[in-house]
Amino acid sequence: MAARQLDTSGAAEVAVHLVPALIEHNGPAAVNAYFRPQESGVCLPLPDGFSGAVIECRQQDAAEQADGSQGGAAGALTSWVATGGFSHLHYYNHDSAPLKGDGLRRCLEWAELSAQVHRAVDPAAVAAAIAAVDAAPAAATAMPQAG
Repeated sequence: MAARQLDTSGAAEVAVHLVPALIEHNGPAAVNAYFRPQESGVCLPLPDGFSGAVIECRQQDAAEQADGSQGGAAGALTSWVATGGFSHLHYYNHDSAPLKGDGLRRCLEWAELSAQVHRAVDPAAVAAAIAAVDAAPAAATAMPQAG
């Protein structure tokens, strides 16, 4: 399944903070009035080729739907609009600094590893690498003899 593209060209760059808490509110909030994050957070860049978007679901009337936007179930015409974009996020743990083995960090690393695993391979480069290994001097690969 191909990824869907979202136009973020008109969206302003925003700061995104991932806080390990359940907040039962959707929408704007005076975050600085409620949260005072400690300096234990880290700034994590998104992998090359990735960008983040803050999106908002908006209801549409039939005239707006006619312009080609995708809607949901009958009577529930909606569209997704990018209200902000980001290239990195600030990540925090509960009571300690984020660790290198945390799931989010590993997830972001996996995206980069996946890109390398799935990149196109040049058959000529593979053949040249095999030939270079085969041409290596036997002395370099021989096991030392016990004296």
